[in-house]
Amino acid sequence: MRNASKKMFWSLTLSLFFCSAAVSFAKDKAYTINGKSTPVADLLKDNQGLFYDLELKKYQQIEMIAQEAYLKDYFEQLAKKSGTSAEAAQMKYLEDNVKVDDKEVKETVERFKSHPRFKDLTEKEMKEQVVQLLKGRSSKVAIDSLLAQATKTGKLVINYPKPIEPRYNVAITKDDHVRYGADATATTPIKCAGNDCPIRIVEYSEFQCPFCSRVIPTSQKILKEYEGQVAWVTRDFPLNFHDRAVPSAVAAKCSSFQGKYWQMYHKLFDNQRNLSDDDFKKYGKEIGLDMKSFEACLASPEKAKKLIDANFASGQQNGITGTPGYFINGRRLSGALPYEEFEKIIIEELAQKNVAKKKNSK
Repeated sequence: MRNASKKMFWSLTLSLFFCSAAVSFAKDKAYTINGKSTPVADLLKDNQGLFYDLELKKYQQIEMIAQEAYLKDYFEQLAKKSGTSAEAAQMKYLEDNVKVDDKEVKETVERFKSHPRFKDLTEKEMKEQVVQLLKGRSSKVAIDSLLAQATKTGKLVINYPKPIEPRYNVAITKDDHVRYGADATATTPIKCAGNDCPIRIVEYSEFQCPFCSRVIPTSQKILKEYEGQVAWVTRDFPLNFHDRAVPSAVAAKCSSFQGKYWQMYHKLFDNQRNLSDDDFKKYGKEIGLDMKSFEACLASPEKAKKLIDANFASGQQNGITGTPGYFINGRRLSGALPYEEFEKIIIEELAQKNVAKKKNSK
């Protein structure tokens, strides 16, 4: 009983210490410029995506180290029971739990026989590589299952708190390109406008990104299925290893100055292999731009680039590191995800809006 009281005392003391340390940290000064200091709390608020990603990486690293330590201990305990080494115990465990089915090998060989990796191999060599590949995959499943069981039974506990991803403050601004329907000309509000729409989707993408173009059918479906409830925004996030990403973004921005951003948006994504300056001029004519004004904008893109840079900076602040990236009412999604992933969040958000309306009506 006395030991339990001691444990409770030290647990409470440490909790108070870390809580007060966290409060103190939030009040700390991050940096000072010309005598004016910026608190750490302001940095956390203005760059929540970046700091969340850092905390998540820290958690994942701790989790990985803990899992490795658990596996080391687990196989050492097995080794003691069997009178062998930990390495031998692990090999025995995998032999007992990793099975490669002949039917699966045959099907995999058939599926990948034309793959460049196997083109110079004999049938026997290819089969051997496939067996090793399947064994490696099966080994991972066996180890993951072992770790999952350890977590479930409480033998492995990660005490370090897993960060909760914030709901990002990604509001629609006057510089954003907003659409309300599947058609490229659907830029007039239907039942709602901008931030007043129950669903606000902000897309970070770039025109040379193949994964971004794959999501366009999904965006079209969302805008059609939920017409009148969705405001869809796109922001530039040109990646530095795509040499035509910035010029393409400039072409789209120059088109927006004539009210035809979305028309150029689709032209560029439909022709990702053809993004030269001459191609931009061709697309400009096809969508009916004033070519003299458009070409002048392409030649002097300072205004367009300023807006592109602002979009890129806002993406970085919210933790965007690649494309495509999306925010649905501030909830982040990454990658070329299927329609169902978007719809799941949309349904949850609409349900919350309905609950809020009911509460407000009481």
